[in-house]
Amino acid sequence: MMDATQHESPRKLTAGIAYLIALCSSPVLVIFFFVGGLQLGFGAWICFSFVMLVVRIRWDLRRYVWFWITIGLALLCQIPLVLMIPWNDRNLTWITAFPVALLDYAAIYGCIRLLEKLMKREAGTISSH
Repeated sequence: MMDATQHESPRKLTAGIAYLIALCSSPVLVIFFFVGGLQLGFGAWICFSFVMLVVRIRWDLRRYVWFWITIGLALLCQIPLVLMIPWNDRNLTWITAFPVALLDYAAIYGCIRLLEKLMKREAGTISSH
């Protein structure tokens, strides 16, 4: 059991873990494939995989309710992204979708980091009173 003074650091991402996350999130690809086609399945799979990468990297925050609420909100925000992008456009390939996925990852990770700093600041002001 961890002491309150100890802090677990974020985990490093390895290629093996990234492949495992992609493989474990492949049911999302299959489900959306049957709902809306391969392109929609690909979009949902990419978005879900990047959210799971953030979860894996910031697994040290798993004990906090705000972390899971943020992840849930991030997944909800993915729905319009997946549905609004024209995935069947011939110009949108697997390679050209990658920068959009990286921006998505950066936004989710940035929100987690911002909330972490806010929660630490809030905890510091509460404990100092």
